[in-house]
Amino acid sequence: MSKLKLVKSYPERPTSTLTNHEVDRVDFDEGLLPKDSWERELEEDEYEVERIADVRSSKKTRYGCTGREYLVFWKGYAEPSWVDEIDLNCGELLRDYDRGRTDRNRFEAMQSHEE
Repeated sequence: MSKLKLVKSYPERPTSTLTNHEVDRVDFDEGLLPKDSWERELEEDEYEVERIADVRSSKKTRYGCTGREYLVFWKGYAEPSWVDEIDLNCGELLRDYDRGRTDRNRFEAMQSHEE
């Protein structure tokens, strides 16, 4: 059985010193940046989700998978509507809703075992 030999000395590597001159420095002041510049404009056929209220199983697809529909409240509209999971583009809200729902189910299961 052979072993690899440990390298105890390393060859010289080139080094260079960087100089930082105040003249070359660029100051990115937050006051100069537009507020919420990371948010994109909505298209004409896009609507913003305010919150998710409920979830239900939708009908099976041709491949045998069941989808989910969410009861969605839209910003600027009073009535919620059921929307297929595929049609929603609000990943953070979906994740938060699913995580909260899982937490509630776990809490209810713990309470039922205590009784």
